[in-house]
Amino acid sequence: MPSCAGRPRRIDLRLVRGVVFDCDGVLFDSRDVNRHYYNHILLTLGLEPMSREDEEYAFMHTVDAAMARIIPPELRARAAEVQGHMTYNDFIDRMIPEPGLFELVEDLAGRGVRMAVNTNRKNSMELVLERFGLTGYFNPVMTAAKVSRPKPDPEGLRCIVEAWGFGTGAMSYLGDSSVDQETTVRAGVPFWAYRNRELAAQLHVDSFHELRQWFERGFFEIID
Repeated sequence: MPSCAGRPRRIDLRLVRGVVFDCDGVLFDSRDVNRHYYNHILLTLGLEPMSREDEEYAFMHTVDAAMARIIPPELRARAAEVQGHMTYNDFIDRMIPEPGLFELVEDLAGRGVRMAVNTNRKNSMELVLERFGLTGYFNPVMTAAKVSRPKPDPEGLRCIVEAWGFGTGAMSYLGDSSVDQETTVRAGVPFWAYRNRELAAQLHVDSFHELRQWFERGFFEIID
């Protein structure tokens, strides 16, 4: 009689030569900084703070897309003026590095695993990496300012594939949203979902400590 139990399947992490990271919700908990950034603009214009739906949208999309959603057309010129007097340095200390981040990047670098960033942030990513002493670990750093079309368009991720020069089967993208999932599907890159079990992914990662342990062991076992 056939067994109903699934058979274990191993993902050999020794074959992974590169990992691409999303920023917000993966490398950093930045919901608080995003909320304060956009709400500062709204309150300066005499508008109500963002709704929960607006917060979710702004968290996953570019600043231009978020502003187009939350700012009425007749106030966008004034909003741009407010933005012009703001710097991300005013908000950056609200960003919280994901627990285990520094240990993970040290471990991956020691194993010769390349790391990159693909984010819908526009102009603040390099500043964030510098502030937290992470600049030397990630190359390339692809942002919405460096591509003609941001995520979920695969342009940024394809640029990383081209820069690294090895096949997509030897790399993965670690993201936390449906935007990230769609990006990987369109780029043909294996997707690892971070702290989001609702996403379809090759691997579901619940913490950086867990991911580092899997790399130390050399494989991850899945029950199909």
